[in-house]
Amino acid sequence: MALRPVESNWYRNFLFNLNRTKTRYDEAINQSTSGKKLTALSDNPADMSYVLTLRSKISQIDQFDKNISSAFGFLNTAESALDQVQTVMHSIVGLAEQGASDTVGPDERNTLADNIEAMRDEILNYANSEIMGKYIFAGSATDTQPFTQGPDTWDAVNNIWIPGVVTYNGNSDGIDVQADFSVTVTTNIPGDEVFTGPNFDIFDRLSTLVQNLRNNDTVAIGNDIGNMNEILDQVSSAIGTIGNRTSHLHQIQGLLKSFRSSIQAKMSSLEDADMAEVISNLTREEVGLQATLQTGARIQRYSLINYLE
Repeated sequence: MALRPVESNWYRNFLFNLNRTKTRYDEAINQSTSGKKLTALSDNPADMSYVLTLRSKISQIDQFDKNISSAFGFLNTAESALDQVQTVMHSIVGLAEQGASDTVGPDERNTLADNIEAMRDEILNYANSEIMGKYIFAGSATDTQPFTQGPDTWDAVNNIWIPGVVTYNGNSDGIDVQADFSVTVTTNIPGDEVFTGPNFDIFDRLSTLVQNLRNNDTVAIGNDIGNMNEILDQVSSAIGTIGNRTSHLHQIQGLLKSFRSSIQAKMSSLEDADMAEVISNLTREEVGLQATLQTGARIQRYSLINYLE
């Protein structure tokens, strides 16, 4: 039996109301489970677009934080290595002062030379320090061992072994990381800035000290003490540079953390749902949906009675 015009209107109104009520009910369910009032661009195009922009900022900040963490790894490893070099150099200065004393004989100076030569090798190991397979004093050539030592040579005139020449194989390039939206920070100190250079070579000066000790040249040894102190100044300067960069990164990291928190608070204000309001809406929409379904049931019963008549 065909529906009467009035019944047809009832059904259309019923389906329209059911659709609308079900949509609102589903939205309330989604908000109650997700805790978000914005889940799609259609929810509120302007606010959702702003939220997406803020999310992009969060992603950038997270990347900056990763960059800073990587930089801390390089800088902390370099600082630790140079701290050890500084400690070794203090010991070398003490041994050089002993060697310059007139109370020390040739055999004792030879022993001092052996000790300093061993310490020189120790400094060479620190100069080749690595982190995660990357050499920290090689400039940007982090896959290349920065310092290599040639073979010792025999000085037949003075009857002494001369330590092999140490060669720098890295470059002078810095490694910069993006620490925030507008700041880059250099995370390394190339080896030719702290260990070797055209006018300053730690290994050469140590080799000279060893030779002078073996030659019992107390005057030259006395001059070498000044060179050892210059090495200490050079190492201390590098440690200070690292400390300044590390401090700068800590400051940037703190600012980024604060900025991230403010962005998250803004995002929360835009997309987080008021749960008390959501529960109230869910209850209201559930009642409305039940009422709509009951209306549909009455329409069906009315149509069936008409059919039986």
